[in-house]
Amino acid sequence: MTSLLLSRLHLISLGAFLVAVGACGPDARLSVSAPLPPPLTLDMLTVTVRDGQRVWEWHGSDFRTTSGNATPHTPEIATRTSGDAEVRFRLQAGEEVVSEGAIILPLRQDWRWGVDIHSATTDPKLQCFGCVGSRAFALAPAYRSVNRDSIWLVWGGNSISNPVVY
Repeated sequence: MTSLLLSRLHLISLGAFLVAVGACGPDARLSVSAPLPPPLTLDMLTVTVRDGQRVWEWHGSDFRTTSGNATPHTPEIATRTSGDAEVRFRLQAGEEVVSEGAIILPLRQDWRWGVDIHSATTDPKLQCFGCVGSRAFALAPAYRSVNRDSIWLVWGGNSISNPVVY
């Protein structure tokens, strides 16, 4: 009798665990890409992401191209599924800060954020399908090129389990 009761308790505990794990659902993800034209270089770039519990920091050498994406980008990270994430960038040449800024993204379950760092004069979001926000930051005059007087953070998101295909 005791062994049968323990077996049932074990099965009930296992079932509760499986239900709890299943209820967690898909995670949340974030990545950053940086198509920086000269005179800007990836070596100048540092990106920090904070999701309230964890901190990730990427430097220029962490941005890679892949066969599926020729734009230098970071690995995708798993973030919390609620709260906010701060995405902060800094472009620095020696001791000179060329540009810096930050945005806050709302985290949610089953959501993948992508953040692009662009050098432009006009808002790159205007030419982007699926982008939901953008913000411009001052760029030091010595690092401006034609039609590129600001650094823009442009962000967009999509469902992980049911993505919209653009």
